[in-house]
Amino acid sequence: MNLNCTVKERLTYSLYIAALFVLLVMSTSAFSNNHIEFTPEEQDFINNHPVIRVGAETDWAPIDYVHNGQHTGLTSDYLKLIAERTGLQFDIVTGFTWDELLTMQLNQRLDLLPAIYWSPKRDHLMHFTSPYIKLRHYAFTKSSRDDIKNMADLQDKVIAIPKGYSYLETLEREYPNINILLVNSTLEAIDAVITGQADTLIESTAIINHYLNENNIYGLKPAFAAEFNVNQVYMAARAGLPLLASIIDKALKDITQTEANKITDRWVNIVTTDPTPQNTQLLTIEELRYLQRKHVIKTCIDPNWLPYEGFINGKYSGISAEYIAYFSEQIGIPIEVVKTDTWEQSLKAARLRQCDMLALASNRPDRRKYLAFTIPYVKTSLALATQQNEWFYSNFSELAGKRIGIIKGYSPSKVIKKRFPKIQLVEFSTINEGLQSVTQGEILGFLDSVPTLSYHIQTDFIGELKISGKFDYDWSTGIAARNDEPHLVAILNKVIRATPESVHNRIRSNWLGVRYEETVDYRSLWQLVLVFSIILALVILRYRRLSKHRNEITDKNTELARINEQLETQKEAAQHVANHDLLTGLPNRSQLLLRLEHAIELASRQGNQIAVFFIDLDRFKYINDSLGHHVGDALLRQVGDRMRTRLRNSDTLARIGGDEFVVILESVEDEASPARTAQDLIDIMQQPYSVMGHAVNISASLGIAIYPNDSQDIHTLIKHADIAMYRAKELGRNHFRYYTQSLSERTDKRLKTDAALREALSLNQFSLHFQPIIDLTSCTVSHAEALIRWHHPEMGMVSPEYFIPLAEENGLIHEIGLWVLREACRCHKEWKSQGLDLQKISINVSSIQFQKANLADAFKTILEEEAMEAHRIDIEITERYLMDQTERNIHYLNTLKKAGHTITVDDFGVGYSSMSYMKRLPLDIIKIDRSFISDIPEDRNDIQISQAIISLSHNLGYKATAEGVEIVEQFNFLRETLCDYAQGYYFSPPVPAHHFITCVEQLNARLTNEIAPSEIDK
Repeated sequence: MNLNCTVKERLTYSLYIAALFVLLVMSTSAFSNNHIEFTPEEQDFINNHPVIRVGAETDWAPIDYVHNGQHTGLTSDYLKLIAERTGLQFDIVTGFTWDELLTMQLNQRLDLLPAIYWSPKRDHLMHFTSPYIKLRHYAFTKSSRDDIKNMADLQDKVIAIPKGYSYLETLEREYPNINILLVNSTLEAIDAVITGQADTLIESTAIINHYLNENNIYGLKPAFAAEFNVNQVYMAARAGLPLLASIIDKALKDITQTEANKITDRWVNIVTTDPTPQNTQLLTIEELRYLQRKHVIKTCIDPNWLPYEGFINGKYSGISAEYIAYFSEQIGIPIEVVKTDTWEQSLKAARLRQCDMLALASNRPDRRKYLAFTIPYVKTSLALATQQNEWFYSNFSELAGKRIGIIKGYSPSKVIKKRFPKIQLVEFSTINEGLQSVTQGEILGFLDSVPTLSYHIQTDFIGELKISGKFDYDWSTGIAARNDEPHLVAILNKVIRATPESVHNRIRSNWLGVRYEETVDYRSLWQLVLVFSIILALVILRYRRLSKHRNEITDKNTELARINEQLETQKEAAQHVANHDLLTGLPNRSQLLLRLEHAIELASRQGNQIAVFFIDLDRFKYINDSLGHHVGDALLRQVGDRMRTRLRNSDTLARIGGDEFVVILESVEDEASPARTAQDLIDIMQQPYSVMGHAVNISASLGIAIYPNDSQDIHTLIKHADIAMYRAKELGRNHFRYYTQSLSERTDKRLKTDAALREALSLNQFSLHFQPIIDLTSCTVSHAEALIRWHHPEMGMVSPEYFIPLAEENGLIHEIGLWVLREACRCHKEWKSQGLDLQKISINVSSIQFQKANLADAFKTILEEEAMEAHRIDIEITERYLMDQTERNIHYLNTLKKAGHTITVDDFGVGYSSMSYMKRLPLDIIKIDRSFISDIPEDRNDIQISQAIISLSHNLGYKATAEGVEIVEQFNFLRETLCDYAQGYYFSPPVPAHHFITCVEQLNARLTNEIAPSEIDK
């Protein structure tokens, strides 16, 4: 009997569910909204062309791409909705590059391209729909580069562009001086920038972010917004199918905003096209220019104030999130969130200018020191959450003597403390901490807005807490923007005032449960009734079975607790990663700034001093280039470990990038005590390292700045320590130096010279002087050395020893070197036309110039343009170049040698090189440094060293040149030791090009008179 009842009961249950399901389907279909009106011609096209061939890209993720052999992405979802609305079927054609798909469309092998930018040229070849996606494009460069900030900076640089991209023709037409590297895909373009084959690429942020995340690629950053009028994405039918474009266009317009937003949220965080005009017409010219310069606005929020604002699953959400998204769309630039953990951290970030604005903040006098406020756009009231057994409180006076919680930094806190001093306010970092304290009985209640308390009680404290009071307190909030950029608050005020009431109503209804409807949607009502009936039936039929699942629920709760614990651990790990250097585990720049700011605040209260060390490893680049970056990374970790052993627990050691470290010494006794620590660090760092089987020696240079004497600002303090470190390097490295005002003046002079140097070539401020080089066999001028001179109208004659290192640092040495070569060729030709035919001219080539892969090609081009033979140009390289004997450097020298140039090693003997270093290099001449010649004949050691260098040079097949000859005794000594060439002030100082012929004639005549013909023959 019981069995029969059970079977009957189950049968009734099944029939009941089936009937309700049928009713639900019928009600849904009865209210279907698929009613696109096609013309007779369009309907005939659909009937006669049921299958449309669609060309899908393989690698334009996440918009249009292929994953695991299947077409996917944002366009795939749109095509499915279009198929439902039109009855068309889409045959997806994949496996081709974008350039090949374009060609197939033009050859009528495809019917439709689902994602394409419009251009005038394409408009004549295809039929376009209305735009349905809007993408913002940026120029992306390597993160380490700061020299590219706009299109003008890309002159003579390389952009990687996939073949067939629409803005290619715009670039070629409007920017002819930009070099274009054509690639097959976006991923190839990214690789080209990362590996240095290209300087930048231009693409939308959504697509770049997808590839960087999918392929674990790091090291790219957006440099500036690129405007080519290709921000909107269309679908395009091939020529001859205008009806197809019309059908697709109607289907796209029939897709609701909700459906479009769903697709957008699934794939990328981009903006779909919206017919609402932006409010740029409200802005002044100055405000529009400000937005163009700004590119992006950074905002901070209260991360724990939902539903007003906060993070849900790591995503910025809440009322302010929707307002900020709307404001961003109106002003036309992105507004990005700077993530913090507490409201207090957000206030601090705004004070330090780490964010441009606070999305919701009350206008308070103490905040006006660094913030300017818009009109309020969100208003709320203050309420009290307590345990379930507490009374209802209607005014603040009833809370006298009670411990009441509130978020630290909230504006009501100061008002309550001032008006109701008997209330014992307890401040918390987050609302969950405060509400947890209420449940544990540590405080009576917690103050916050009604929606915020309701949200958190329903989420985490249901059944434990309730809202026991609502107070008459007007809590109005608006945007608080940085007050040093007044245009920003003016722009935001205009956008807030222009926001229609419909937008306010929509946002409030999404988060505060307020609905504004003009008619009743009976379809939704009936569906709700049916769904409720199904749920009610399931609850009744399964009520008696719930007890069986109590153990399962307990197990699930235990599992959830374990998961929450894991999430908390992961959160702590993520926080650690955000504040520490991944390579060494030391604090990073952001953590350093926070600690330094805290240390200064403490030192200011206690009257103490702080020392800041800026440490840079000497010649670390040589370690990376010679042994590899993996060895360099391992060395950096060992350096960090060693320095930590010499510092106190109260000191901070941070790595801020590359081979640069910063140390904060708190509670410094006097200005001399940091010197002991600095020398201790230098001593321990120069001890030998054993790194991955390599014995490595390295030293460090260190700069010291003292708070408060050198600066009371954290950024200026670090800058001054950096200046002192560079002075230590100038004085020979492996030293430390204190910051002084004279160093700052020296840096200012260096910056001024650097700026002037960048204009010197275009302003024709450079000139060449030439010093004769004597053939000691014939005692006549055989060739000359070209020496660059710079005369500045204000600074006067600037020494090459000063500006050449600057040019090497800022990269101008490449242009200057090519100018020297071209000018030397012109002078040689001019002299030859006047009867002076020198064997060759020597030019100095910096080791930095060899870092350009096309140096030999550039030399060849200039020689061809100037009709000059390569053997007429002698290349002088420094002895330092011998130390960098990479295969690349040897290859460059061999290339120049094969072209016909002679190669000379300049200043030989002052470095660490030896004859063994030169065996692998294609050298011709060894130039003995002037330091070995200047004390001859008095210094016997210099005589023996010079004789040895000349003898060894001849034995290895090289010729020898002595520079710095100033007296006749030195001249005679060099002739006796069979030195090949000599130059110096004994013969002639460097002279301008227009005086050189006269100088040579007079010098040859003088040498002929001074030396008997028999001696010359001898």
